[in-house]
This record gives sequence, C-alpha cells and structure tokens, in this order.
Amino acid sequence: MSSKDKFGDKLKDKEKAEEDRYFARKDRERLDALREAGEQPAPTGLCPRCGVALAERDHSGVAIDECADCGGIWLDKGELESIEERDGEGWMSRWVRSLLEGRG
Repeated sequence: MSSKDKFGDKLKDKEKAEEDRYFARKDRERLDALREAGEQPAPTGLCPRCGVALAERDHSGVAIDECADCGGIWLDKGELESIEERDGEGWMSRWVRSLLEGRG
C-alpha cells in the first residue's frame, strides 16, 4: 500500500469522525431542547445511528437492542450493570440460575 493510499484512508477516517461528532452534537442539541421544553424524548425502537428498526436479543440473560444494519448495540438504563454482574459470576452460578429461570 502506498503512502498516498494510507493518507487517503486517514483522511476518510477523519471525515467520518467529524461527521459522527456533528450528528452527535445535533442529537444532543435536540435532546437538550426537548428537556428544556419539559418534554421527554420518546423511545422510537429505531437505531439512533442509522434509523433501522432495532431487534431485541438476549445477552447473559439481559434483553438488549441490536441494529441489524450497522451492528450497534443499545442498552437501557441498568442493563450494562446487569450484564457486568452476570459476566462476573462463575459457570456454576449461571447454570443454577438458568435452571431456576427455566422453572418460572
């Protein structure tokens, strides 16, 4: 790969990063405006990054939202902590919990 190709790739990466920052800033501004108006943004079930419908899947016993298009993973409040707690368990604890959950 030539140095020109490397430079072109770095330039594309920089442009992508700037674009991501721009849209993240715009999203923050919209959310701040909604909050200042006393409104809560409604969950849409769409990927915040690309707008495709999110699909729910199970990860360590926690329902998380995943975008089939961009591969983004979106967590609701407390889900990351739940995953961390369960990932820290030993295999025996996970096995016993799976047996108990199967009874419910």
